[in-house]
Order: sequence, then structure tokens, then C-alpha cells
Amino acid sequence: MAAQEKDVVVLSAVVGEDRKLVIELPPDAPTGPVELIVRSTKAVEQQPYYNPAREAARAKLLAAGVLSTAHHAPEGAVPLTVEERMRIGTLPPGARPSEDLVNEDRGEY
Repeated sequence: MAAQEKDVVVLSAVVGEDRKLVIELPPDAPTGPVELIVRSTKAVEQQPYYNPAREAARAKLLAAGVLSTAHHAPEGAVPLTVEERMRIGTLPPGARPSEDLVNEDRGEY
């Protein structure tokens, strides 16, 4: 059964070198059985995820010359401004709607 928000008490504490933790709860803390969760607030360095099947597929694609490795902008590239992105992403006045162009490319199903 999930605890209701009013039954949750959040405390900050420090675990000493002796690995002991002593806490005193506020008077309005619920009585009876509780669940205690200890979670470190230090940033935990995460190990990179390694998927052997993915890496094997990448190696095969790279060996076949079909794996693109150009997924970064060239050095010295300057990001577009919001206005520039809007300008190149907007069809000119009087142009056919995008849906028409997509349907034309797809053809009949």
C-alpha cells in the first residue's frame, strides 16, 4: 500500500564513519511500522551502459562501411539562431502544404 503524502516525513541526516544513524522524528510523525529508505545525496558516478549485442552490430556496420560516425557538427560551427531556424523551417508563401508533399512522395497505399 502506497503512503499518502501526509504520511511522508523527509529528513536530512549525515551517516558517520561508524555507519550509525540516529534520528529523532518530529512529534507529528506517524507511529507504527514504517519504511526507511537511505539514499545518498552525493552524485554517483554512473558506469556507461554496455550492450554487447549493440557493440557487435556497430562493429559489423563499421566494417561494412555503412555506419555513420559523423554525428557532430564540424569544429567551428556556429549554432543557428531561433530566427534562422524558423526561417529555414517555414514554407514560402503560396507553397503547397507539407501534407500534400508527403502524400505525393508516399503515393497510394
